[in-house]
Amino acid sequence: MIGVTPESVESMRSRNRKEKVYTAKCCGAPLSIRVAEGKAPHFVHQVTPENCDADRCETPEHRRLKHLIAETAIRTYEFDVETEARENDPVTGRALWQADVLVLMKRAAVAFEVQLSNADYEHMRVRQARYKASGVRGLWLVRTKKGFPQSKELPVFTLENQKFGDWVNISTRWDLSDIWRRTEEANLIELPDFVEAVLNKRLKWAPFVGKPDTPLDADVGYVQVGTCGGCSRKIVVVDESRLCIASEFGYPDYLCVGGLGRTRRTKWHSRIADAVWQKVAGDVDVTFRSVSNACCWCHAPIVSGTPTTHADGYLSTQLMLRDLPAPGFGTIEWSWLHRWFVMGE
Repeated sequence: MIGVTPESVESMRSRNRKEKVYTAKCCGAPLSIRVAEGKAPHFVHQVTPENCDADRCETPEHRRLKHLIAETAIRTYEFDVETEARENDPVTGRALWQADVLVLMKRAAVAFEVQLSNADYEHMRVRQARYKASGVRGLWLVRTKKGFPQSKELPVFTLENQKFGDWVNISTRWDLSDIWRRTEEANLIELPDFVEAVLNKRLKWAPFVGKPDTPLDADVGYVQVGTCGGCSRKIVVVDESRLCIASEFGYPDYLCVGGLGRTRRTKWHSRIADAVWQKVAGDVDVTFRSVSNACCWCHAPIVSGTPTTHADGYLSTQLMLRDLPAPGFGTIEWSWLHRWFVMGE
Protein backbone atom coordinates (compact mmCIF):
# COMPACT_ATOMS: atom_id res chain seq x y z
CA MET A 1 0.00 0.00 0.00
CA ILE A 2 1.64 3.21 -1.17
CA GLY A 3 0.66 6.62 0.20
CA VAL A 4 -1.66 5.29 2.92
CA THR A 5 -1.35 6.91 6.34
CA PRO A 6 -0.81 4.76 9.45
CA GLU A 7 -4.17 5.94 10.76
CA SER A 8 -5.93 4.78 7.59
CA VAL A 9 -4.19 1.41 7.72
CA GLU A 10 -5.28 0.86 11.32
CA SER A 11 -8.85 1.82 10.42
CA MET A 12 -8.80 -0.66 7.52
CA ARG A 13 -7.41 -3.40 9.76
CA SER A 14 -10.04 -2.75 12.43
CA ARG A 15 -12.89 -2.90 9.94
CA ASN A 16 -11.47 -5.99 8.27
CA ARG A 17 -11.25 -7.85 11.59
CA LYS A 18 -14.96 -7.31 12.08
CA GLU A 19 -16.34 -7.61 8.55
CA LYS A 20 -13.65 -9.49 6.57
CA VAL A 21 -14.06 -7.06 3.70
CA TYR A 22 -10.83 -7.97 1.87
CA THR A 23 -10.51 -11.22 -0.07
CA ALA A 24 -7.90 -12.62 -2.43
CA LYS A 25 -8.50 -12.44 -6.19
CA CYS A 26 -6.68 -15.73 -6.65
CA CYS A 27 -8.91 -17.86 -4.43
CA GLY A 28 -11.45 -15.69 -2.60
CA ALA A 29 -9.95 -16.46 0.80
CA PRO A 30 -10.00 -13.78 3.53
CA LEU A 31 -7.00 -11.46 3.70
CA SER A 32 -5.33 -9.64 6.56
CA ILE A 33 -3.29 -6.46 6.43
CA ARG A 34 0.19 -7.09 7.73
CA VAL A 35 2.17 -4.25 9.25
CA ALA A 36 5.87 -4.93 9.78
CA GLU A 37 8.57 -2.52 10.89
CA GLY A 38 10.55 -1.20 7.94
CA LYS A 39 8.07 -2.56 5.36
CA ALA A 40 5.01 -1.12 3.64
CA PRO A 41 1.67 -2.49 4.87
CA HIS A 42 0.54 -5.35 2.63
CA PHE A 43 -2.18 -7.98 2.25
CA VAL A 44 -1.58 -11.62 3.19
CA HIS A 45 -3.77 -14.69 3.33
CA GLN A 46 -5.15 -15.37 6.75
CA VAL A 47 -4.93 -19.05 5.90
CA THR A 48 -3.92 -20.08 2.40
CA PRO A 49 -6.29 -22.72 1.00
CA GLU A 50 -4.68 -25.89 -0.34
CA ASN A 51 -6.09 -25.20 -3.79
CA CYS A 52 -4.50 -21.73 -3.93
CA ASP A 53 -1.23 -21.43 -5.82
CA ALA A 54 -0.51 -17.94 -4.54
CA ASP A 55 2.67 -17.38 -2.57
CA ARG A 56 1.78 -17.74 1.08
CA CYS A 57 4.64 -15.39 2.01
CA GLU A 58 6.89 -18.36 1.33
CA THR A 59 9.62 -18.54 -1.26
CA PRO A 60 10.39 -21.78 -3.10
CA GLU A 61 13.66 -21.96 -1.14
CA HIS A 62 11.82 -21.68 2.18
CA ARG A 63 9.36 -24.36 1.11
CA ARG A 64 12.21 -26.65 0.00
CA LEU A 65 14.07 -26.34 3.31
CA LYS A 66 10.90 -26.82 5.30
CA HIS A 67 10.07 -30.05 3.49
CA LEU A 68 13.68 -31.28 3.77
CA ILE A 69 13.47 -30.93 7.56
CA ALA A 70 10.07 -32.66 7.69
CA GLU A 71 11.13 -35.51 5.40
CA THR A 72 14.27 -36.10 7.46
CA ALA A 73 12.24 -36.36 10.67
CA ILE A 74 9.71 -38.73 9.11
CA ARG A 75 12.26 -40.92 7.33
CA THR A 76 14.62 -41.28 10.25
CA TYR A 77 12.38 -41.47 13.29
CA GLU A 78 8.82 -41.96 12.07
CA PHE A 79 7.67 -39.23 14.41
CA ASP A 80 4.42 -37.35 13.92
CA VAL A 81 5.44 -34.41 11.73
CA GLU A 82 3.35 -31.50 10.50
CA THR A 83 4.23 -28.49 8.38
CA GLU A 84 2.56 -25.15 9.02
CA ALA A 85 1.28 -26.55 12.31
CA ARG A 86 -0.55 -24.11 14.52
CA GLU A 87 -2.14 -23.85 17.92
CA ASN A 88 -5.15 -21.63 18.47
CA ASP A 89 -6.38 -19.90 21.58
CA PRO A 90 -9.31 -22.04 22.87
CA VAL A 91 -11.30 -18.92 23.77
CA THR A 92 -10.69 -16.50 20.92
CA GLY A 93 -9.75 -18.98 18.22
CA ARG A 94 -6.80 -16.82 17.21
CA ALA A 95 -3.48 -18.48 16.37
CA LEU A 96 -1.06 -18.54 19.29
CA TRP A 97 1.75 -19.77 17.07
CA GLN A 98 2.40 -21.39 13.72
CA ALA A 99 5.48 -23.52 13.13
CA ASP A 100 7.19 -24.26 9.82
CA VAL A 101 7.76 -27.84 10.98
CA LEU A 102 6.43 -29.39 14.19
CA VAL A 103 7.81 -32.75 15.32
CA LEU A 104 5.86 -34.57 18.01
CA MET A 105 7.89 -37.13 19.94
CA LYS A 106 6.84 -39.31 22.85
CA ARG A 107 7.71 -36.83 25.56
CA ALA A 108 8.58 -33.66 23.70
CA ALA A 109 7.65 -31.41 20.80
CA VAL A 110 10.14 -29.50 18.66
CA ALA A 111 9.28 -26.64 16.31
CA PHE A 112 11.75 -25.88 13.51
CA GLU A 113 11.54 -22.31 12.22
CA VAL A 114 13.29 -21.29 8.98
CA GLN A 115 14.00 -17.57 8.59
CA LEU A 116 15.52 -16.60 5.23
CA SER A 117 14.79 -12.89 5.46
CA ASN A 118 16.34 -10.55 8.02
CA ALA A 119 15.39 -12.19 11.29
CA ASP A 120 14.59 -9.97 14.26
CA TYR A 121 15.89 -11.21 17.61
CA GLU A 122 13.13 -9.59 19.68
CA HIS A 123 10.45 -11.00 17.39
CA MET A 124 11.96 -14.48 17.70
CA ARG A 125 12.17 -14.10 21.47
CA VAL A 126 8.45 -13.27 21.70
CA ARG A 127 7.49 -16.21 19.51
CA GLN A 128 9.79 -18.48 21.52
CA ALA A 129 7.92 -17.53 24.69
CA ARG A 130 4.66 -18.62 23.04
CA TYR A 131 6.17 -21.97 22.12
CA LYS A 132 7.43 -22.43 25.66
CA ALA A 133 4.00 -21.70 27.11
CA SER A 134 2.64 -24.53 24.96
CA GLY A 135 5.36 -26.97 25.98
CA VAL A 136 7.10 -26.77 22.59
CA ARG A 137 10.85 -26.33 22.13
CA GLY A 138 11.48 -23.78 19.36
CA LEU A 139 14.63 -23.97 17.25
CA TRP A 140 15.57 -21.27 14.72
CA LEU A 141 17.50 -21.61 11.48
CA VAL A 142 18.35 -18.24 9.97
CA ARG A 143 20.08 -17.01 6.84
CA THR A 144 21.05 -13.46 7.63
CA LYS A 145 24.01 -11.13 7.87
CA LYS A 146 23.02 -10.27 11.41
CA GLY A 147 24.67 -11.95 14.35
CA PHE A 148 22.87 -13.44 17.32
CA PRO A 149 24.36 -14.40 20.69
CA GLN A 150 24.44 -18.02 21.82
CA SER A 151 21.55 -18.69 24.18
CA LYS A 152 19.98 -21.75 25.76
CA GLU A 153 16.60 -20.01 25.87
CA LEU A 154 16.64 -19.07 22.17
CA PRO A 155 18.62 -21.53 20.01
CA VAL A 156 19.54 -19.72 16.78
CA PHE A 157 21.72 -21.31 14.10
CA THR A 158 22.90 -20.08 10.72
CA LEU A 159 21.81 -21.77 7.49
CA GLU A 160 24.47 -21.85 4.78
CA ASN A 161 24.16 -23.12 1.23
CA GLN A 162 27.60 -24.37 0.31
CA LYS A 163 29.72 -27.44 -0.25
CA PHE A 164 27.10 -29.06 -2.46
CA GLY A 165 24.31 -28.98 0.07
CA ASP A 166 22.51 -27.26 2.90
CA TRP A 167 24.60 -26.80 6.02
CA VAL A 168 23.95 -25.54 9.53
CA ASN A 169 26.59 -23.49 11.30
CA ILE A 170 26.35 -24.23 15.02
CA SER A 171 27.96 -20.85 15.65
CA THR A 172 26.21 -17.77 14.34
CA ARG A 173 28.01 -14.96 12.52
CA TRP A 174 28.22 -13.22 15.89
CA ASP A 175 30.41 -16.02 17.21
CA LEU A 176 32.56 -16.39 14.11
CA SER A 177 33.94 -12.89 14.59
CA ASP A 178 35.88 -14.22 17.59
CA ILE A 179 39.33 -15.51 16.74
CA TRP A 180 39.15 -18.34 19.26
CA ARG A 181 36.31 -19.97 17.36
CA ARG A 182 37.97 -20.16 13.96
CA THR A 183 37.60 -23.90 13.72
CA GLU A 184 34.97 -23.73 11.02
CA GLU A 185 34.71 -27.43 10.21
CA ALA A 186 33.78 -28.18 13.82
CA ASN A 187 30.83 -25.81 13.52
CA LEU A 188 29.37 -27.02 10.21
CA ILE A 189 26.95 -29.93 9.90
CA GLU A 190 24.68 -30.90 7.02
CA LEU A 191 21.05 -29.94 7.59
CA PRO A 192 19.63 -33.51 7.60
CA ASP A 193 22.37 -34.59 10.04
CA PHE A 194 21.58 -31.57 12.22
CA VAL A 195 17.87 -32.46 12.31
CA GLU A 196 18.76 -36.02 13.31
CA ALA A 197 21.09 -34.75 16.04
CA VAL A 198 18.34 -32.53 17.44
CA LEU A 199 15.78 -35.33 17.50
CA ASN A 200 18.09 -37.91 19.06
CA LYS A 201 19.14 -35.36 21.69
CA ARG A 202 22.78 -34.99 20.69
CA LEU A 203 22.46 -31.21 20.40
CA LYS A 204 23.57 -30.04 23.85
CA TRP A 205 23.88 -26.69 25.57
CA ALA A 206 27.11 -26.12 27.54
CA PRO A 207 27.91 -29.86 27.75
CA PHE A 208 31.08 -29.39 29.83
CA VAL A 209 29.89 -26.79 32.34
CA GLY A 210 29.90 -28.27 35.83
CA LYS A 211 32.24 -31.11 34.81
CA PRO A 212 35.58 -30.29 36.47
CA ASP A 213 37.17 -33.61 35.43
CA THR A 214 36.92 -32.75 31.72
CA PRO A 215 40.40 -33.37 30.22
CA LEU A 216 41.95 -30.51 28.24
CA ASP A 217 44.84 -30.62 25.78
CA ALA A 218 46.68 -27.35 26.47
CA ASP A 219 49.25 -25.54 24.30
CA VAL A 220 51.06 -22.29 25.08
CA GLY A 221 52.93 -20.43 22.36
CA TYR A 222 55.81 -18.24 23.54
CA VAL A 223 58.22 -15.55 22.32
CA GLN A 224 61.73 -15.33 23.74
CA VAL A 225 62.64 -11.97 25.30
CA GLY A 226 65.95 -12.81 27.00
CA THR A 227 68.14 -15.38 28.72
CA CYS A 228 68.53 -16.17 32.40
CA GLY A 229 72.02 -15.37 33.71
CA GLY A 230 71.75 -18.05 36.37
CA CYS A 231 70.28 -21.18 34.73
CA SER A 232 70.67 -20.12 31.06
CA ARG A 233 67.02 -20.85 30.39
CA LYS A 234 65.13 -18.90 27.74
CA ILE A 235 63.01 -16.14 29.28
CA VAL A 236 59.73 -16.05 27.37
CA VAL A 237 56.39 -14.26 27.31
CA VAL A 238 53.16 -15.94 26.28
CA ASP A 239 52.02 -15.16 22.76
CA GLU A 240 49.00 -17.47 22.54
CA SER A 241 47.11 -20.07 24.51
CA ARG A 242 44.95 -22.88 23.20
CA LEU A 243 42.69 -25.49 24.80
CA CYS A 244 41.02 -28.51 23.21
CA ILE A 245 38.45 -30.76 24.82
CA ALA A 246 40.38 -34.04 24.77
CA SER A 247 37.29 -36.22 25.04
CA GLU A 248 35.35 -34.53 22.20
CA PHE A 249 37.47 -34.09 19.08
CA GLY A 250 34.95 -31.92 17.24
CA TYR A 251 34.53 -29.30 19.95
CA PRO A 252 35.96 -25.92 18.80
CA ASP A 253 39.21 -24.77 20.37
CA TYR A 254 39.68 -22.03 22.90
CA LEU A 255 42.30 -19.82 21.24
CA CYS A 256 43.60 -16.54 22.58
CA VAL A 257 46.26 -14.92 20.39
CA GLY A 258 48.45 -11.86 20.91
CA GLY A 259 46.51 -8.80 21.97
CA LEU A 260 43.08 -10.45 21.96
CA GLY A 261 43.17 -10.70 25.74
CA ARG A 262 43.46 -6.92 25.91
CA THR A 263 40.58 -6.25 23.54
CA ARG A 264 38.23 -8.86 24.93
CA ARG A 265 38.23 -9.77 28.59
CA THR A 266 39.80 -13.06 29.65
CA LYS A 267 41.22 -14.40 32.90
CA TRP A 268 42.39 -17.68 31.44
CA HIS A 269 45.16 -16.56 29.07
CA SER A 270 47.85 -16.20 31.76
CA ARG A 271 46.35 -18.90 33.99
CA ILE A 272 46.68 -21.46 31.20
CA ALA A 273 50.32 -20.49 30.77
CA ASP A 274 51.00 -20.80 34.50
CA ALA A 275 49.27 -24.17 34.78
CA VAL A 276 51.09 -25.58 31.75
CA TRP A 277 54.50 -24.33 32.88
CA GLN A 278 54.05 -25.72 36.39
CA LYS A 279 53.57 -29.18 34.88
CA VAL A 280 56.45 -29.11 32.38
CA ALA A 281 58.97 -26.75 34.00
CA GLY A 282 61.35 -29.51 35.02
CA ASP A 283 61.54 -30.90 31.47
CA VAL A 284 62.09 -27.75 29.36
CA ASP A 285 64.68 -24.99 29.04
CA VAL A 286 62.02 -22.26 29.23
CA THR A 287 60.97 -20.04 32.09
CA PHE A 288 58.92 -16.90 32.61
CA ARG A 289 59.89 -13.44 33.80
CA SER A 290 58.68 -12.56 37.27
CA VAL A 291 57.22 -9.20 38.26
CA SER A 292 60.62 -8.30 39.70
CA ASN A 293 62.24 -8.92 36.26
CA ALA A 294 63.90 -12.15 37.41
CA CYS A 295 63.83 -15.78 36.31
CA CYS A 296 60.87 -17.65 37.74
CA TRP A 297 62.97 -20.84 37.89
CA CYS A 298 66.16 -19.71 39.70
CA HIS A 299 65.28 -16.08 40.51
CA ALA A 300 68.43 -14.72 38.87
CA PRO A 301 68.28 -11.38 36.98
CA ILE A 302 67.39 -11.46 33.30
CA VAL A 303 70.02 -10.78 30.61
CA SER A 304 68.26 -8.72 27.95
CA GLY A 305 68.12 -10.15 24.46
CA THR A 306 66.65 -9.16 21.14
CA PRO A 307 62.96 -10.12 21.08
CA THR A 308 61.84 -12.27 18.19
CA THR A 309 58.75 -11.37 16.17
CA HIS A 310 57.07 -14.76 16.21
CA ALA A 311 56.28 -17.60 18.61
CA ASP A 312 59.58 -19.42 19.23
CA GLY A 313 57.92 -22.58 20.41
CA TYR A 314 55.15 -24.27 22.36
CA LEU A 315 54.69 -25.85 25.73
CA SER A 316 52.12 -28.66 25.76
CA THR A 317 50.51 -30.82 28.41
CA GLN A 318 47.13 -32.04 29.59
CA LEU A 319 45.09 -30.15 32.17
CA MET A 320 41.72 -30.65 33.77
CA LEU A 321 38.95 -28.09 33.69
CA ARG A 322 39.26 -27.82 37.47
CA ASP A 323 42.83 -26.50 37.01
CA LEU A 324 41.39 -23.22 35.74
CA PRO A 325 39.19 -20.68 37.55
CA ALA A 326 35.45 -20.58 36.98
CA PRO A 327 34.80 -18.48 33.85
CA GLY A 328 33.37 -15.03 34.43
CA PHE A 329 30.34 -13.88 32.46
CA GLY A 330 31.29 -11.99 29.31
CA THR A 331 34.79 -13.46 29.05
CA ILE A 332 36.19 -15.46 26.15
CA GLU A 333 36.19 -18.59 28.28
CA TRP A 334 32.55 -18.12 29.27
CA SER A 335 31.53 -18.02 25.61
CA TRP A 336 33.73 -21.02 24.86
CA LEU A 337 31.93 -23.19 27.41
CA HIS A 338 28.42 -21.74 27.13
CA ARG A 339 27.49 -22.70 23.60
CA TRP A 340 25.57 -25.26 21.57
CA PHE A 341 27.37 -28.35 20.36
CA VAL A 342 26.45 -31.58 18.59
CA MET A 343 27.97 -34.41 20.62
CA GLY A 344 29.50 -37.44 18.92
CA GLU A 345 27.47 -40.61 18.63
